[in-house]
Amino acid sequence: MQDKTHTQPLISIQNLYKTYQMGEVTVHALNDITLDIYQNQVTVILGASGSGKTTMLNMIGGIDSPSQGTIQVDGLHIHNLSQKALSRYRQDKIGFIFQFFNLIPNLTAQENIEFVLEYVVEYRVENKVKKALSYLEMVGLGPRANHFPYQLSGGEQQRVSIARALAKDPKIILADEPTGELDYQTGLQILELLSSFASNGRGVCIVTHNREIAKIAHRVIYLRDGKILKEEHNQNPVSAKELEW
Repeated sequence: MQDKTHTQPLISIQNLYKTYQMGEVTVHALNDITLDIYQNQVTVILGASGSGKTTMLNMIGGIDSPSQGTIQVDGLHIHNLSQKALSRYRQDKIGFIFQFFNLIPNLTAQENIEFVLEYVVEYRVENKVKKALSYLEMVGLGPRANHFPYQLSGGEQQRVSIARALAKDPKIILADEPTGELDYQTGLQILELLSSFASNGRGVCIVTHNREIAKIAHRVIYLRDGKILKEEHNQNPVSAKELEW
């Protein structure tokens, strides 16, 4: 189904398959997915564990490659890229919020963000520090800037991961269960932050099993057993502040 409010999708996926061979069994993680994701929108991919949500996110992010099909992101055909080009694509275009954080354990919260900025764009040292601290403040972790991941709770590590992704100012945020480790109030604040990011030509794609989160989305994609069951379009998404779960 085409979104009539936009003519050019930010992400275009056509006939996407991902299969894994486990002994004599072939597992179809994604099965003939065709999907457009648009700029200035929050898109939620909703499904239970094992539905293929994270696999799809990894495909869009260039972390995994399809068995068949095409993926075009911001005009770039990423399914044909070399590993070096994919690395540059992830640096320049994608902000990942991982479900299990993926922080560098021997770097502080602040240094985890600075490390990413160093590879994205040329910052003078003082500007890099200032930006890292400002994004930690944004997620309520200013006082924890000099703490290492092992000194932070799961929720705090998740917030560092979110700050790191946003600080890059990427074209696309890909968020895998971004509120999974957060308390209710912090979760609402983070969802509000992600919603506000989806502007000025940027887009946010969230995968979750939480139906309540889907209310903030402009578009909801229902996934089951690697297939799209249906899509819903919402011209007036709910503010994150109105959610309950």
